[in-house]
Amino acid sequence: MAADQGALPSFICPISMALMTDPVTCCDGHTYQRSSIETWLRHRLSSPLTGALLPSDHLVPNLALRSAIQEWQERH
Repeated sequence: MAADQGALPSFICPISMALMTDPVTCCDGHTYQRSSIETWLRHRLSSPLTGALLPSDHLVPNLALRSAIQEWQERH
């Protein structure tokens, strides 16, 4: 069974389609796995989900989501 099978959709990075372990929120308001969005932003400054140009490449750790994912992992 895959580690992310049964995970809530919000736990899955929309770029890598894998369970996030270091979720960060981008200025587009969406949350991504840090390594995935950093790679994305090295090549383009647009939102992976909307295609809109981003005013910044600033990323903010999503601590609440990280805690929720960790709690889910402990229960499964």
